[in-house]
Amino acid sequence: MEVHHPHGHGGPKKLKEHLAEFFMLFFAVFLGFMSEAYLEYRTDRHKEHDYLTSLVADLKADTAEMKQKQNAMFEMMGAGNVIVKLVYKQKLNEKDIDTIYMNSIVAVTRTVPVNFALGTIDQLKSAGGYRLIRDHHLVDLITDYEKGQAAMKTQENAMMERWASLHHIQNKILHLNTFSATGKFGEVIYDKKILNQIAAQTGNKFLTNDKNVFFEYANYVNVAKGYVAFYQIMAKIQNEKAIKLIQAIQEAH
Repeated sequence: MEVHHPHGHGGPKKLKEHLAEFFMLFFAVFLGFMSEAYLEYRTDRHKEHDYLTSLVADLKADTAEMKQKQNAMFEMMGAGNVIVKLVYKQKLNEKDIDTIYMNSIVAVTRTVPVNFALGTIDQLKSAGGYRLIRDHHLVDLITDYEKGQAAMKTQENAMMERWASLHHIQNKILHLNTFSATGKFGEVIYDKKILNQIAAQTGNKFLTNDKNVFFEYANYVNVAKGYVAFYQIMAKIQNEKAIKLIQAIQEAH
């Protein structure tokens, strides 16, 4: 008896059927991979856009802050110029004394340091956000701006040390109880009546008549002015960097 092996339904699959199944599986996996990669790409682009939008807002806040602090720097240095000029005057009149007092308080009460908006740059550093920015030129500009912030912070610390020294020498010359706060941030008023009362009791409107102490005061004022002047130059350069970075971001996106 002959035995016939069926070659129809239920028999071994042909090679082309195996290949078809393989390619179908391959394309399914490939499309899944591509879909996941595309979603990750779109997510990264959204994050990049959000970072750069937030950075532009920070930079605009920085430029406004630097403009405001530039005014404070001018006021501080202007007050210093007046003090130095009067200190070297041979004889002081009543107006000169009042002017020294008023400008002395300006020299130590103007808020000069720039408070940068650091939120976005801190996020870029801590969350690895720099890798999301495709434009390497933008990364270079942001990194350079960050370095400028660090340099200004170093100068600020040195400047504040000189401010403390300036305040210390004032304690040897001025009756500081003639000054009082108004309740408004950074605003101090000079009360000449109190100074006149002190002068009536002591015979002097200053704590000392030693000209060498006054000359020392002028030296401290000049040093403080120098640090502020350099800080002002740094702020101008940093402001230019901020404007350039804003333009670069807007042009790229």
